Amino acid sequence: MKVGPDYTPPEVQLPDAWTESIDSDNKSSFTGSQRWWKKYNDPTLDKLIQISRDANPNIRIARARISESWHQRSVLAAAWYPHAEFTARDEHGLGSYDSSGVKWDYDSSHDQLASLDVGWEIDLFGRVARRVESATAEYEAKIEGYRDALVFINSEVALHYIAYRTLQKRIAVAEEATQNYTEIKRMINTRFDDGLATKLEKYESNADLLASKAEIPKLEQEKKVISNRLSALLAMRPSEMPNLLSSTSRIPRPPRTIDAGFPAEILRSRPDVRRAERKVAAQSARIGVATANFYPQLSLSGAISYEYFRQGINVETLTRTLGLGPSLKWRIFNACADRNRVREQESKLNQAITLYEGTVINAVTQVENSMTRLQFSKRRHQLLEKATAQYSGAAELMNDAYQAGQVDLRRLLNAQQDYIRTKDESIATLGRNAAHSVRLFKALGGGELPQPKTKSVTN
Repeated sequence: MKVGPDYTPPEVQLPDAWTESIDSDNKSSFTGSQRWWKKYNDPTLDKLIQISRDANPNIRIARARISESWHQRSVLAAAWYPHAEFTARDEHGLGSYDSSGVKWDYDSSHDQLASLDVGWEIDLFGRVARRVESATAEYEAKIEGYRDALVFINSEVALHYIAYRTLQKRIAVAEEATQNYTEIKRMINTRFDDGLATKLEKYESNADLLASKAEIPKLEQEKKVISNRLSALLAMRPSEMPNLLSSTSRIPRPPRTIDAGFPAEILRSRPDVRRAERKVAAQSARIGVATANFYPQLSLSGAISYEYFRQGINVETLTRTLGLGPSLKWRIFNACADRNRVREQESKLNQAITLYEGTVINAVTQVENSMTRLQFSKRRHQLLEKATAQYSGAAELMNDAYQAGQVDLRRLLNAQQDYIRTKDESIATLGRNAAHSVRLFKALGGGELPQPKTKSVTN
């Protein structure tokens, strides 16, 4: 029998549906998908994530922890089986010594010992079984920790890659602004030479050109920092990144629709939730380990021994023994220490359950927030695209109106600034939209990741 509570998964009340829904038409089911980043149809992103899954230090450490946990479990499971220890000694005397010095006398004595001790603890009350049960749950929690590390690293690579591509597009907008202001400056200089523009207009056009040029180094700096962070995630040198990122600068487009499933699916889709649940199972089994201390421990032990001792020419000891029998160990009194150990483990179980509930609540909140941000970001980008088109037309008309003398230079420059600012914000919002979709995939658990190659959990 196994004393202590038998484990039952904790129950958490979850809503029946999400408060925010992603586009409901033509949904492509997310729940159970394994390679969510493939939905972006970006070969460079696929390559970066694959490199990170193989080389990232955090993922490699998580793999090593799985192996460590398995061996820890194997050590505890060994207590189910008999153990044997062999001891041998063959010692020859070399003489004696006193205050006058050493007196050599080889083989003045001879001592021999050979002993084989065997033992087997009979797990009457499940102390060993509960230890193995706890270790098994910890091993499974390490597997979920590995999966959680994959989800985190995959999403971080995708987020940094999206940020890198977004900055490339924003740099292109800044370069377009520089070209536009260069044309305006050239036009003002011509008009100034013809006496149609003032010196103030010449200064203003030149200042706006320099200001637009100043944006490019700032964005280039941010792009370099993002590239360096990507290299760290991929465990590569920063100098190797330009070759990996040299392809098209298109911002990855998220799938048009994402099916978030139902809130209850969070319990099986997120590795951090599954890991927290396994921690509860491990702690529940530790109560059984502590409870087993109330009961006697029965073991069988035996020994085969041979001992020979000769001093000079006299044999003083010569024994050959065989032994086998049970032993019983039962702690009768320990000032309620065992009872308090059980209560200590029960308190830790309550903490583990609370942490599990908090993990579930946090998971639901992350999904809700990601869905909300994605939904509103998509609407904002649609409006900004329309506004950019309108500002572009207005800037062209304002340029013609200025040359015709119908508006002043300030209105022309303001129209150009409105166009550039809105286009830049539209691209930044497109990047944020893609990032929000990555965070939604991450919040949903990152897909059902493949089982790592580890040993079976059977006894």
